[in-house]
Amino acid sequence: MFAFRLFCGLSLCLISNLSGCGSSARDLPLDLEVAHVSLDKAMQAWVAGQKPVDLKPEIVVGDSAWDSGKTLVSYEILTAEERSDGTNLHVPVKRKFNTQGKETESRVVYIVGTSPVITIFPE
Repeated sequence: MFAFRLFCGLSLCLISNLSGCGSSARDLPLDLEVAHVSLDKAMQAWVAGQKPVDLKPEIVVGDSAWDSGKTLVSYEILTAEERSDGTNLHVPVKRKFNTQGKETESRVVYIVGTSPVITIFPE
């Protein structure tokens, strides 16, 4: 997972340097509405049994729980606890899974970026 995050970070740096001649991540604006809609769309897709690849190229999702085949039963996006760093939105989400007939719950903070592409990764 670390290698994947490193690859994504380096890719964003490369895109930034190619497109902006010295622009930085701070120059990538966050669109709050797009972030909210995209996170909800991704969670709905997971509940519906879709895979992260089904959302590409519109949304890039990297979540090891989803990739490993966990079944998401329901979720709650905790917008009251979200925070923005100007480039990314950090949004806590309560997730309920069905694991071999047993419900389990976890909480994760997703980092949602909207520029230059929509990305969703757990912290």
